[in-house]
Amino acid sequence: MHYKLRDLLSPGLVLALLLGVGQLSAQSTGNIRGTVSDSTGAAIPDASVTVTNTQTAQTRSTQTTNSGVFVFPNLPIGRYELQVSKPGFSSQTREGTELLTGQTIGLDITLAVGSQTQSFTVEADTQQIQTTTSTVAQSIDEKQMQDLPLNGRNPLQLTTLTPGARLTNTGTESGQQDNQGLTVNGLRATQNNFQLDGALYVDRFFDSVPILPSPDALQEFTIQAANYSAAYAGAGALVQLSSRSGTNKIHGSAFEFFRNTVLDANNYFPVKSPTGAIILPPYKLNQFGGTVGGPIRRDKTFFFFSAEDLQQRSSPNPATLTLPTAAQVAGDFSSLCTSGTFSSTTGICTKGVQIFNPATGKPYPGNIITTPMDALSKAVYNQYLAATPGVLNPNSPTTNTFTSLTNANIDSTQYLIRIDHALTDNNHLSGRYFYNQDNFQRAFTAPLGFYAANLFRNQSLTLSDTHIFSPTLTATGYVTGGRFARTQIPEAPGLKTLQSLGQNVPLGTFNVPIFPGVRDNISGYVDVFSGGALTQDSTSFEFKGEVVKLVGANTFTLGGALERTRIDATDFSYVPGDNTFNGQRTQAPSGTILPAGVTSGNAYADFYTGYESSFFQDNGRKFYLREWRPSLFFQDDWKLTHDLTLNIGLRWDPWIPPIDKNNTLVGFLPGFKSTIAPGAPVGLQFNGDPGSHPAVFKNNYLDLAPRFGFAYNVHGAGKTVVRGAFGIFYGFPEGLLYQRTDAAQPVNLYLNLVNPPQWDNVYANFAGGSPFPRGSVSRSQFATYNFITPFSGGVLNPAAKVAYTEDYNLTVEQQLPWNFALSIAYVGNHALHVMGSRQFNPAVYAPGATVANEQSRRLYPGLGAVELADSYEYANYNSLQVNVTRRVTHNLTLLTNLVYSKVFDNNSSATEGNSGPPNPFNLASAYGPADFDQKIRFNASINYFLPKLQVNKFAGAVVNGWQANSIIFVQTGMPFTILSGTDRSLSGIGNDYADAVPGVSPARPSGASRLTKYFNPAAFVQAATGTFGDTSRNFLRGPGYTDVDASLFKDVFPERRIHGQFRAEAFNLFNHTNLNNPGATVSSTGSFGHITGANSPRVFQFGAKVLF
Repeated sequence: MHYKLRDLLSPGLVLALLLGVGQLSAQSTGNIRGTVSDSTGAAIPDASVTVTNTQTAQTRSTQTTNSGVFVFPNLPIGRYELQVSKPGFSSQTREGTELLTGQTIGLDITLAVGSQTQSFTVEADTQQIQTTTSTVAQSIDEKQMQDLPLNGRNPLQLTTLTPGARLTNTGTESGQQDNQGLTVNGLRATQNNFQLDGALYVDRFFDSVPILPSPDALQEFTIQAANYSAAYAGAGALVQLSSRSGTNKIHGSAFEFFRNTVLDANNYFPVKSPTGAIILPPYKLNQFGGTVGGPIRRDKTFFFFSAEDLQQRSSPNPATLTLPTAAQVAGDFSSLCTSGTFSSTTGICTKGVQIFNPATGKPYPGNIITTPMDALSKAVYNQYLAATPGVLNPNSPTTNTFTSLTNANIDSTQYLIRIDHALTDNNHLSGRYFYNQDNFQRAFTAPLGFYAANLFRNQSLTLSDTHIFSPTLTATGYVTGGRFARTQIPEAPGLKTLQSLGQNVPLGTFNVPIFPGVRDNISGYVDVFSGGALTQDSTSFEFKGEVVKLVGANTFTLGGALERTRIDATDFSYVPGDNTFNGQRTQAPSGTILPAGVTSGNAYADFYTGYESSFFQDNGRKFYLREWRPSLFFQDDWKLTHDLTLNIGLRWDPWIPPIDKNNTLVGFLPGFKSTIAPGAPVGLQFNGDPGSHPAVFKNNYLDLAPRFGFAYNVHGAGKTVVRGAFGIFYGFPEGLLYQRTDAAQPVNLYLNLVNPPQWDNVYANFAGGSPFPRGSVSRSQFATYNFITPFSGGVLNPAAKVAYTEDYNLTVEQQLPWNFALSIAYVGNHALHVMGSRQFNPAVYAPGATVANEQSRRLYPGLGAVELADSYEYANYNSLQVNVTRRVTHNLTLLTNLVYSKVFDNNSSATEGNSGPPNPFNLASAYGPADFDQKIRFNASINYFLPKLQVNKFAGAVVNGWQANSIIFVQTGMPFTILSGTDRSLSGIGNDYADAVPGVSPARPSGASRLTKYFNPAAFVQAATGTFGDTSRNFLRGPGYTDVDASLFKDVFPERRIHGQFRAEAFNLFNHTNLNNPGATVSSTGSFGHITGANSPRVFQFGAKVLF
């Protein structure tokens, strides 16, 4: 991909010049701020203050203002010594001040009257509470980063040690192996801002963090969870990671970590062989690498380099699929009727599932289909399902469910190089380059041998410069570029396409990369999916800078940034068509009264007859987004009194939505008639139409984000602090939200056929047959283009608003004896106008409504099932957060917190393909606990160096040098919703809630196993026809979760310059069974109320390090 020079350089140079940033060369920084006073508390102006980094010997000096205030902004993280002097007073040296990423340390220095030649040395407190900022934050230091047990050595796992943070897959598609989404204080994972060495590190396609550097390459990180400075963008958490740097001493390591299954436990639901023997899924992992850092020129120039390789061969997640029984293959579905009896008058089953003839609407007598299986269905069955894949799963509540092992082979390489240079005492430069390549095999329908080779290649380069113009004026500038690319190539040996098996469906486009693939989803049984060829390429450049000026008791910071993002993506997964059978076609016709305890429809019966519920196809999704993100900010940290600091800021975050260079984005305005494309259905708006905008969404230049906070140092002793803040934070949608709009007409073609004719010829009702294959339509052809109706795909709401979050918190922090600190905080937020997708064109129910007349009942008859990207979502979060910490003291480091919280929203996912609330006429009806809501969560991390025993040298080599570490999680269960399982509302959307049976408790019946009846299945039935269900969203909760990870280290010759370390690590040490949520779909009678899966059992990992 190519950028024009003016696109990349001019804005950054202009910004740098405006901000007074000189040579731009990546720094991880914090701030030291404080006051100097005499014994009476009077400010001492013009005192000399010098800080020295004890690892690099680099110094920085300043003088106190008339208010006795001094500030060292943007200091590289590390260990510092601080010296203060003033004629007429004794000098003071404070040693051992540890500055962490993003941290602002408050130091109050008191000088005694005396000679300047008199000097006093003070050891800095091991534990410090925050006295100068109102931000809610948590830091993870180097020892915790490198010593705490990490499964897969992914540092992202440590973010969960922050109060209010947890990892989730809800509402995310990270696209990066082993990286889940991070939700902090109830906010979406896509709203976070990740920085690596002070610069942007986010894949804008997913708005998620790519692969992180190895723990050995990172110095530390800080999560600013709420109400951070106006200097930073984002509506969620700010995660600041810092790479390690060189020092005046050569230092480094070599390491290898190893895993296999020899000592591992088996899953609570194990895989078994045909003879019943338990099979432990294979797993082998080798993770090895090294680091080295040191001086290039002592006290001036330093380097650091790290490299790591990972090789994994495993089958961690056994795949299951349910096949039809031999009787069902022959058309006999009588086993669905659990009572075994049928009404003599209606022919309908008296209890269980009744299937109906999709052509006549009559019940099949005895649930037996006497006609032969549809010819295409028979061919697909013989090709893919006739041979039993895997072994019978005795744990499944449904019959004929098979389990097989899936490959998950991963080969990953990464390296990082960093250079730091002190050009002069007043000019510090830094540069860092990080590269990662991930090759992994993604399983689709694994038992059929369908996989896809995925290649991720991530690159990030950051240059920074900090220039000190005077003791009270400092400027810092950054230039950063990141490219995050993915390619997926299907691997399906022996594949036969549906076209070759008899489906009269041409491919969607003329040139299909690799091969067209196959997709046939039989809900509740098997999804025959080979994957598809796709590419995703996200590139971002950011230019930013800030100027810090100290005036009296005020520290003013002014700055801004300009980001340019380019996203190019293609997806050919649906070029051959996507077929779904979900039981809807063999459901009872509208108006049919079924006996209590009877549901209707079966997905495999649909498949047997050849009638599918939906078919969609496109000619390949291709979109090319271009986006600018400018911002400006002003921040004043005002030490109003000796004990009270105010943090006041204002940020300008205008929303300039991305445009697509091919004009594929389509808007929707009710009643609008396009002039650019006169043949378009009413409501569609294109670029060039009256009132339109190239991005559809309108630019919003009035996004001002005020932020206010305070930190009150009670009694002025730094032992008790009260902090509070309120702020507004803006968030913009990720690139993935636009993916479905790129396939829309007229540029491309996306068709979604609901309840089409039999699947061997889904285009039978189309005049002229299938409109495929076809290429892309140019803009010059819009005026004469004949739209195919009903229009399908995705559209944007031009009136959508900018998402923002109101953050508020109040914290009391207390220093305790023995270097403990206690923090009790209320943290809350309110998110408004959050962007998400939803189905906005439902079919309106009326007497006589049927599946067949669905399209004629839609609100906008010219449109079919269409997703609208709109700012309709909102959320509320409230929490009590209790945090106890202890930095290294007497060999013990402790970090523990307990959170009681509630987060409610009306939709927890923004990803495309999300249909939104099931009742489109009442979006508030979906308001309830978020999918990632956790009422109570406790976590703790412990690092403990066992005391050294005074024994002889030989015995000491054995009993000394041991270290134990642990991470503990205990949390309540996740919420879930009881669904009907079919489109009971006949709205064309589905996902309808269930109805509650009056007078029947949903609690598990007395004496029943929670594996087979986690709740009472008799308490729920499918929603009444034409309704959306009378239960609510996420009103039940699944099993809780408990996990203890632990490690034990042995240092070998720790007193020597080159020494070794052996490690043993256990994850889920006590092999606690953490069950998954139960089946919650009424129509899935076999699994409804059953728990059929569990989280990982105990696994071991061993490692060795050589350190120097």
